[in-house]
Amino acid sequence: MKPELAWIVTDDRSLAERVELSLEGVARGVVRVPVADWLGAGNLGRPGQVVLDLRQSQPLAAELWGSLDGLGGRLSRLTEQAIPVIGITDLAIPLGSMVAADRWLGDTVTWPASSERLQQAWRTAMRATRSGLEETREFREIHSDHHSFRTYTRSLFPAIERLERAAAHDFTILIVGETGTGKTTLANLIHELSPRRREHRFLTVACGALPGDLIDSELFGHVKGAFTGADRLKAGKFEAAGPGTILLDEIDVLGLLQQAKLLRVLETGQYEMVGSNETIQANCRTIVASNVPLESLVDSREFRADLYYRLNQVKIEIPPLRDRPLDIIPLAAHFARECCDEHGLDVRSIHVDMLRILKSYDWPGNIRELRNEVRRAVLFVRDATLAPDALSLAILEKFDNTQPADTYVASSALAQEVASTERESIELMLRKQGYNRAATARALGISRVTLYNKLRKYRIDVDQMSDDD
Repeated sequence: MKPELAWIVTDDRSLAERVELSLEGVARGVVRVPVADWLGAGNLGRPGQVVLDLRQSQPLAAELWGSLDGLGGRLSRLTEQAIPVIGITDLAIPLGSMVAADRWLGDTVTWPASSERLQQAWRTAMRATRSGLEETREFREIHSDHHSFRTYTRSLFPAIERLERAAAHDFTILIVGETGTGKTTLANLIHELSPRRREHRFLTVACGALPGDLIDSELFGHVKGAFTGADRLKAGKFEAAGPGTILLDEIDVLGLLQQAKLLRVLETGQYEMVGSNETIQANCRTIVASNVPLESLVDSREFRADLYYRLNQVKIEIPPLRDRPLDIIPLAAHFARECCDEHGLDVRSIHVDMLRILKSYDWPGNIRELRNEVRRAVLFVRDATLAPDALSLAILEKFDNTQPADTYVASSALAQEVASTERESIELMLRKQGYNRAATARALGISRVTLYNKLRKYRIDVDQMSDDD
């Protein structure tokens, strides 16, 4: 494949030179674009790839981070043209920009970085663009006054559209997904988006938390003396819900007799309290949720086929979070802001290693686990930066054992990487400046004394060098 021309958007000339040297043989060339030109409206042409200097030490870092959200519009146009973008960042990035970085950047590189790391980022960004990075900015959202559900996962788009349409009508809705995927949130949304239910109650029955012999009483109520301990009349959840909405969670635990009673309620609205022959008419909307696919229970005769077909009118399947990688960072950002607002905490940035862990972990507890981990990190934040050491030990141990070695860098390894990168930077600049130490020091923005000290520190051969100005 023919090498592409790269832009490096920065006001730091030494950084631009370092990137140019690092991408020799990978890029056709590197052109430095001043930040003011990038943010301007002029037509700068079409590069093969763009490298953005997003370090906070740069005067216009805030404007560049802002442009990630489309304030300048240029990044959006690059994405539409399938032009890869790499971000050069500090060890932490602004909390408010973590979603934009995840959506728009093909890869991020913490500075200083080795030539190998920059070339790896180049290839990663190219692959990400070819696989459809430009589509990651699309999302679907359904929201009410109190709840919302947003997803960047394209396979979920049809389900969200079906849910929004079904919410306005009295269809029974079946929501299927692993524990912690957001089934209760969706059920709340369905209730709140139904005009006739908005002023009425939303009740949840956690069927899996109830003893089997008490489920009937919980759902339908009982009369005094119906069984031992029934010393008074008790209304069931179907009656208590009135004209509101009832969510039956973990519907798969119901016995066959209880399933028959539920089918009757769904078909006719009728039921009897435990211990009574008086028929009562339910007036609520029913939403049911299951942690497991009901089809398998139908096949094993543990779930009534007729009830399953009745529930299957509108079925919403929520994939586990491990199958929704584009949703992880937006959810984490939301939970961080939510916790900060609730408890008056100050979090300004997130460590890039924290971002990598969040994106790489498989989240067996799904959204619930992610929320708890982010809130824990916010609670134990230091220096206003979310860092990996605030995550639970179980996650860090699993991450260290399963992820590539260069994904999470311990402090000692980071020091070695910085030293290796600094040595490489000096050697590259020496070569470019014809091994002139005075010119090299100026190009690196350091004094001659500092350069000499570093040459000794890294044992760089000085025999062929000169000091001519």
